[in-house]
Amino acid sequence: MTEGPPLERVRLARALFPDLAAELDGALARHGGDDTASFDDWLDGAATEMLGGIGFDEVADPAISARFEAAFAAARAAADRLGAPLPEPEAFTAAGVPFERLASAMAADPELLPVPAPHGLGSERWRRAFAHGDVDGLVLATEALREFDALDALDATPTGEAAPPAVEAPGGVRWTLRLVPAGHRPARLGLGFSHGPHPTLPEMLMLQLMRVMSGEPPVDAESFTWLSGSLADGRLAARHVYDASDGVVRISCREVGSQGPHLGARPPVG
Repeated sequence: MTEGPPLERVRLARALFPDLAAELDGALARHGGDDTASFDDWLDGAATEMLGGIGFDEVADPAISARFEAAFAAARAAADRLGAPLPEPEAFTAAGVPFERLASAMAADPELLPVPAPHGLGSERWRRAFAHGDVDGLVLATEALREFDALDALDATPTGEAAPPAVEAPGGVRWTLRLVPAGHRPARLGLGFSHGPHPTLPEMLMLQLMRVMSGEPPVDAESFTWLSGSLADGRLAARHVYDASDGVVRISCREVGSQGPHLGARPPVG
């Protein structure tokens, strides 16, 4: 028996041709056929032909393409730690991620990092992912833990701001791909929560895991980054920091009007 196409690509192909897949699956079931694997091979080939060259492989600038490749390699390692397989670049293309626009933004700002992020994993999987030797843990404030679902959701964005394109994954997980400023400090400091947009909690946690998996030090060792989504009926917002003294990532909460010289924003691009 020959090995079929990778599962992720088959899922992508079936997502692209749902009516055709359902029609043939039904015909095979009615007539007692067992040729689903062959059909999946055909679907995979059709998707490859349709999407061939789409994604960061076709980014014109070799340096930008290399940055995409390095980011996806780190994200794949982080995703393995989370137990959430990373979708292929073609799946993000099919979902509507504008790779060309992202590449242009990356060319203008060397601190922008492509961050594939899974939304909907829940707090425990993130905690387990950070409970390894290179980072000593993820500490969530009471308010952040109580309303973690609000921070973990893809729609944890200000009213009127369009949610980014997402790749649907098993278990209700939704993957996004945006660029997040990955400097040691936020790109814009001394601002209140209203001066967004801000990365989601999964984006910021994924950025940290990607850096750890690449052997780089965590960001925000001397600063705080606002996170998208409001808590406590809009009175509070979450912020991210790496506590170097304890070696943990902390998610604390402050009133949305809070400001300070070390508190700022990392506006995502996507």
